[in-house]
Amino acid sequence: MHPYQFEAFSTPCELHIDAPSSSAANAVAKAVFENAKRLESLYSFFRNDSEIYKLNERTENHHLLSDELAGLIRLAIFYAEVTQRAFDIATAGTLKNLSNLPSYHEYSRQKELLIPFASSEHILLEGNRLSFANEHTKIDLGGLVKEYAVDQSMFILQSLGITSALVNFGGDIAAIGKCQEFSWKIGIEDPTNFEQNLMEVELNDVSLCTSGHSKRYATIESEKISHIVSFSDFSKRYSQVSIIAPTTVDAGVWSTALLINSSLEIPEHIKVVSTYF
Repeated sequence: MHPYQFEAFSTPCELHIDAPSSSAANAVAKAVFENAKRLESLYSFFRNDSEIYKLNERTENHHLLSDELAGLIRLAIFYAEVTQRAFDIATAGTLKNLSNLPSYHEYSRQKELLIPFASSEHILLEGNRLSFANEHTKIDLGGLVKEYAVDQSMFILQSLGITSALVNFGGDIAAIGKCQEFSWKIGIEDPTNFEQNLMEVELNDVSLCTSGHSKRYATIESEKISHIVSFSDFSKRYSQVSIIAPTTVDAGVWSTALLINSSLEIPEHIKVVSTYF
């Protein structure tokens, strides 16, 4: 088993690849790394050379997209519909920068002003042509593209003949095959004590994603603002959700959506393996 570590999407990433030689593993790891960095550069919310940044800083409201970006936005619109907008790239994008404001009063005021525009109902995708209904709505693929990158990594691995591997991009995890004849075992961290796990799960040709508020948040005047953007606060809701699903995109979207709306009815292929209040 050949291990690799690198950083992408502002998070530590790791690969474990079962390959017949170091040179074969290196070639596969290089392909995974280069694709991850490609996706990061194209779809970052903050990089001023990314396609997403250019859409959000637009001077006109109609744009012709690449096939890949059109596919990602089409997928995001689908998830917004099936999660009753709990997962919505326009909510995430339009409200994303509010946590940088200097006061909680200003944060609340600006959020109230922007909420009417923070919906994918204000974007229209026809083929590869994307239209915004107003100048305020922005989009953020941050809750989708890292998971998409993991799924792309699995495709790369399998297309290059790898039958046993683990991909972990900042807690978005996918596994194929087994680890030395055993299922891959992954611990789900206790959000109140990072030194111990709530439980351990076995992965075999599936993905695992955990979403929560405990590690990534901003603080405005002692108020914690989660990196997961929602219309309302998260009191009396889950603080962490772990999902196993056939794809990492599915697992990531539904773990985030359930944090925002714990009453959502989930599809049969989605398995909730851990929740924490």
